[in-house]
Amino acid sequence: MKKSKKVVLVIAGIIGVIAIASGIYWFSMPSEERNMVLFMMEKGETYNNYKEYQVIDRNDKALAPTSFKPGVAKTIDGAVNRNIVAITEMVKNENSKMLKKGMMQSTGIDDYTGWHLIADEGAAEGSNPFGPSPLSYYTSGLAANLHTQILRAAGVKGVTLDNIKVEVLNKFRWHNMMSTDGAGFLDKTTTNIIIESSEPEEVIQEIKEMALSSWAAGEALRNETVIEPALGINGANWENYHATQGTTLSEESIVNGFKLSFITHVPKKPEHLKPVVKDDEVLGFDNMANMEFEIFAIAESAENQKRPFLKKITVSTPTPETWAIYSDEFMGDNDNPLAPTSLEYFTAGTALCLTSQTTLVSAMMGLEFTDYRVEDQIDYRQEATDSVKMVSYTDTVHSHVLIQSNESQERLEQFYNKSLALCFAGEGLKNATEMNTTLYLNGKKMK
Repeated sequence: MKKSKKVVLVIAGIIGVIAIASGIYWFSMPSEERNMVLFMMEKGETYNNYKEYQVIDRNDKALAPTSFKPGVAKTIDGAVNRNIVAITEMVKNENSKMLKKGMMQSTGIDDYTGWHLIADEGAAEGSNPFGPSPLSYYTSGLAANLHTQILRAAGVKGVTLDNIKVEVLNKFRWHNMMSTDGAGFLDKTTTNIIIESSEPEEVIQEIKEMALSSWAAGEALRNETVIEPALGINGANWENYHATQGTTLSEESIVNGFKLSFITHVPKKPEHLKPVVKDDEVLGFDNMANMEFEIFAIAESAENQKRPFLKKITVSTPTPETWAIYSDEFMGDNDNPLAPTSLEYFTAGTALCLTSQTTLVSAMMGLEFTDYRVEDQIDYRQEATDSVKMVSYTDTVHSHVLIQSNESQERLEQFYNKSLALCFAGEGLKNATEMNTTLYLNGKKMK
């Protein structure tokens, strides 16, 4: 009996020592790390009713941001300019704290309400996310936009190409994410243009150069893009856009009988791109704070004769699966595409990425808030669209972060600035990105 009491006392002593040591270790951690542990461990709130979204679907009505009045791009001397608005809001679901909705719309087009996307990064191991990640949409828009410009360049040259495929690999990186000088980066964009054609090599090379010059999304990354950010605190109108509980019932999205999204049966890989970032590192705060990862997208024609710009995009996510989503383009003044345009994906991906960072930064800071969202507009400009001198530009990114909170002005500005700094997509636009492009013609790598 005495021996069993001694054993119990020894075990209790060991447990006490472990508890004390754990407590010392816990409180020795920086507050940002403690807050992130709690954020990752705590399950989201459970609700009785959820709004059921498709991963990709049309908006019910035109977008009406509250922080600015959307601008309509002016068309001068045949230029096809386009302003695109994006609004994001959080979607509450106990299975993902990173679930969000991004709505986007090209302005100035009669009876066009645009689209919404569901984005997610919070899938548990072994389960599929509710939708692709923000940077998956961002990379998809980049690849699809170049594919579109190759088709347009070929049209200007009067050339029919047998097959076109575009592969894009974006390498992203955090630097000291939890520190005061933490930042996110788009380090490099690697692109392969894969063409099958009997046309002479010099014609294909000229088409490639025309496409690269008119690649608006690529131009946004290749050069320093003007970003005009703004913080809105406790604005009056949260009636139309606010966080709501919701879910997606399937990865398949169907609009007017056309399937817009699904998860591929087998994860697909690029033909020529070779991802190099290792994903087998031991998980820890230092690795997380300096995480490197890559997202690839493969754009290819959907082979629709009535919609020549309709394309299928296979895109990776931070989880193992690959998604297939579709993109289309306007074919006239009041055309209605079958799917979001390439630049709509790129614009929405940018806003959704910033929304992810506001979620993480608010968690790191232990910020008390009621709601937040992002409202963006990106102004694109295209000139000499029907000539060999075709060029495109991304002129300005108007980015507004809105938050409802009783925290101090100082704390909210710290939250805002840190969110902007950590946004991979925004930093890719703000800074000049290294761009490496290779052309393959009939399976042969060209110089």
